[in-house]
Amino acid sequence: MFYNSKNWIEKTIYKNEDFDLFNGYSTYETLRTYNKNIFALRFHYERLKKSAMFLGLEVPEYEILKNTLISGIKNFNCKNDVRIKILINKYTSKEKTFYAFIEPIREIDDLRESGVVLTISRERKPKNPVIPYYVKTTLNGYSMYLRQKYNAYYDSIVLNEFGYVTEGTKSNIFIVTAGVITTPPISAGILPGVTRKIVLELIESFNMDFEERNIEVWELLSADEIFLTHTSVGIIPVRRIVPNFTFNAPGISTETLINYWQDFIIANNEYWE
Repeated sequence: MFYNSKNWIEKTIYKNEDFDLFNGYSTYETLRTYNKNIFALRFHYERLKKSAMFLGLEVPEYEILKNTLISGIKNFNCKNDVRIKILINKYTSKEKTFYAFIEPIREIDDLRESGVVLTISRERKPKNPVIPYYVKTTLNGYSMYLRQKYNAYYDSIVLNEFGYVTEGTKSNIFIVTAGVITTPPISAGILPGVTRKIVLELIESFNMDFEERNIEVWELLSADEIFLTHTSVGIIPVRRIVPNFTFNAPGISTETLINYWQDFIIANNEYWE
């Protein structure tokens, strides 16, 4: 379904990946439901508002956006969970509204069991980009370019100009070595992922050994386990980085987090406000 800033439309010429609609002067957020309830909407809204503020755009009030999305999910009447994409551009900003897509989410349980394959991008992130990395917008450009260039892989890992690991084009990254979980800090030049934030809270709840610091490439390639986090899938293990660096997928730490992920988020009311 498509929300055209005023009404939900069941049939539309627009698609989620429509280039002209989603790749102008805009900011966006991708959300999903669990058990038909929108997950971490408040966190996504705050990040959307921060991105919009940087771009000089306005977002609708939280309750208006929330109630509109809930109405759309009910109208969509999907048997399974859905993915939601929200877009704010100059037109919606002027009207204090938004565009949104709702579509069935494709669960990938097979990849959670077998793991995904990554590559390392040859291109590096600049230290001082024109648009900060916390702003979710395709105006940054590099992310869309890298997704197209390396689309044979689940994701491509990008290094910063100092050669440290940052993130994928659509995911945050964690490594596990000798039982210690490590992820790059925000200062490395990464998007402060909502799922990343909540996974850190899950790790803390288990008192697992954890570090947030710069990661060198040799540490990435010699890790025991690697996993990615992003909204659509939650947590997903990595089995290989090309050409031939292999990892336990899922390893003990990754499997523990995957197994308790849904129970943890469902039990925490803060994620469902």
